[in-house]
Amino acid sequence: MTSKPLAILVWSVLSLLATDVAKSDDAKMQWQQVEGTRIPTPPAEHPRLYLRPEHARQLPQRLKDPVLAPAVEWMRTQAGRSAQRKVEWDALQALATHDVALGRSTIAAALPLLQKCELADRMDACRETGRMMVTGAIVYDWCYDLLTPEEKQAFIKEFIRLAGTQECGYPPTRQGSVTGHSSEAMIMRDMLSAGIAIYDEHPEMYRLAAGRFFREHLPARNWFYPGHAYHQGDSYGPHRYSWDTYPLWIFDRLGAGNVYDPEQRFVPYLWIYATRPDGQRLRAGDTFACSTPRGRPWSQYIGTLLTASYYGDGVLLDQYQRQGGSGGDETIFEVLWRDTTLQAKSIETLPLSYYCGSPFGWMLARTGWGRDSVVAEMKVNEYNFVNHQHLDAGAFQIYYKGALAMDSGVYQGGASGGYGSPHCLNYYWRTIAHNCLLVHDPNEDFGRRGYGNDGGQRLPNGRSEARTLKTLLAPENGYRTGKILSHGFGPDPQTPAFTLLQGDLTEAYGKKVRQATRSFVFLNLRNAAVPAAMVVFDRVVSTDPAFRKYWLLHTLEEPRLDSTSAVVDCTQHDDRGRLSLDVLFPEAQNADLTKVGGPGKEYWVFGENYANDVDPQRLDRSSLEPGAWRIELSPKAAASEDLFLNVMQVTDRQSPSHLSVRRFAAGDRVGCAIEGPGTTWVVLLRKDSRRSAEPVKVRTPGDLPCCVLVTDLTPGRWQAKRDGSGDIRSVTVDEISGAAWFEGPSGAWTLSR
Repeated sequence: MTSKPLAILVWSVLSLLATDVAKSDDAKMQWQQVEGTRIPTPPAEHPRLYLRPEHARQLPQRLKDPVLAPAVEWMRTQAGRSAQRKVEWDALQALATHDVALGRSTIAAALPLLQKCELADRMDACRETGRMMVTGAIVYDWCYDLLTPEEKQAFIKEFIRLAGTQECGYPPTRQGSVTGHSSEAMIMRDMLSAGIAIYDEHPEMYRLAAGRFFREHLPARNWFYPGHAYHQGDSYGPHRYSWDTYPLWIFDRLGAGNVYDPEQRFVPYLWIYATRPDGQRLRAGDTFACSTPRGRPWSQYIGTLLTASYYGDGVLLDQYQRQGGSGGDETIFEVLWRDTTLQAKSIETLPLSYYCGSPFGWMLARTGWGRDSVVAEMKVNEYNFVNHQHLDAGAFQIYYKGALAMDSGVYQGGASGGYGSPHCLNYYWRTIAHNCLLVHDPNEDFGRRGYGNDGGQRLPNGRSEARTLKTLLAPENGYRTGKILSHGFGPDPQTPAFTLLQGDLTEAYGKKVRQATRSFVFLNLRNAAVPAAMVVFDRVVSTDPAFRKYWLLHTLEEPRLDSTSAVVDCTQHDDRGRLSLDVLFPEAQNADLTKVGGPGKEYWVFGENYANDVDPQRLDRSSLEPGAWRIELSPKAAASEDLFLNVMQVTDRQSPSHLSVRRFAAGDRVGCAIEGPGTTWVVLLRKDSRRSAEPVKVRTPGDLPCCVLVTDLTPGRWQAKRDGSGDIRSVTVDEISGAAWFEGPSGAWTLSR
């Protein structure tokens, strides 16, 4: 045993060193090569896990900081309820006060906890054994100079044993580094933390964990972070992103600086824009956050706070606080890493549209940030990452006083509803459960057991997860599913009147189509009665005219249909939204507009209902929105090429209003006019989605002033001239959007170069 006088002397020296001027970690950082991968070498000092001596010196003041008071109190309270939480609380106190007796008692309490920790016989139990590695690593590193050689070896033995309980295995060679459980805590925090703590005595664990992180995890994230989004949906997305932020802080505090592309900062903005006025998020991928009781906002998880603190982003802090914070087992990291000087900056200062670039191709648009805001989402999906991402290239959603155009299905329930269930394989994960296009080849084989024929998009690489970025990018694996053709919003970048996204979805559908393109235009109508509209235009060319094509619109409640129009209301939970659909193509005589759903057909797939056994009581008290109906629009006549042009507008069902919609069809362009009040909104798109330098002629209906959006133009200087007058508008078409916007009196206009 270490003698008490010697221990006091050691900790006194450490205390004096901690008061020195903070060292320049970057200047002293050493790097090493491990199996061809360059990784930082942990400095020869303690503490070095999560903080350094200069940070430890600040702990007494941080523990008194009023900003951290709720987090500190949570830790204090939990220390009285959990032996594991008590060990972490005591280790924090010992580090802050240099209390030798407390440090020794913390070591004495921690080692038996590790020794008794076993992998439970239940799903995801390794998250608990991994979290226990974190607890042990904290004690080992923060109380390092109080450990005996025998205790160090005992800790190391348990770290290796617990590492072996992880799904990635030890050495950590199993599962993927792009998605899946091995892209969560087990390598990026748990094994990495233990490895840093024991590096002096047993460098193997750190080299294995850090080596795999820098070789596999980091390249994948630095590739997709510039897209400012995450691919794992509304629940797993922010959850898994939070694990990404641990290496951000771990390596920075180690002295390596920011190992990520700094575009990482903008990833959580996706969930700001996707947050509905009720605090939930637009559905995306596998949704487990719906277990949150209705009326309570969905957590953003600690990753948003850690990103806000690292990059000094007050907007992210505002979002984190709006969503109720996180807390729980990760609270200690708030105490360690939160920037207590950072001030929140309202999300209401943000532009109303948000673009997520390659490899995503997503656009979100809003009319505001208040309770009566419209929120819309449009997707291309340049890549499909599988796992918790769905086969939803081309999907859209609209929320206004309720979920009006929505994703369908439920990621809940027993054998019929969980991951890999028949409901998931054949409905929830599939294209048919989304507001997408189907091209139904009755003989199509999706190539993997359990996956039936929904008429939708193919399974990328058999829907197997890509372990590395190299696997994801290899063309033969088929993870690429689309191409962004154009995107943009304006004319005011802060409060845009239009938001545009166009994409080529051909690769998503495989050999049954020659071409499939989809164009979205979201219009902020600046009208209290009808605040927004969305125009969706599709061109689909199938390899066989007999393959029937379907345009889908999923709804929470039963829609009311006319021959070429429909109305969808939201009445549940005091919702008041209404969506009106106007079908412009196929033409009336060729349009088959039907509804599917209701009891026994909620999840209907060409003759079979893939039911879900979720508890009805859970449905009522949670924020689950399974959907039970969909609208199907299909051409009556068989043809290789079909066009779909649909206009959706939203209103309050208790004070309903509907604007007149007209179709345009002239030469190589189609479009629509939405009339009044006060303005006629015109949208014109090329049928083939190709850029053109040819003049465009448009005559706006009625006498109202017009706002005109023309897409698919070659970039450069254009002018819009009103026939019979000297009224000319100068327009610049940029390469990214390929679109022209102009406003003026009604009449006949010619747009030319």
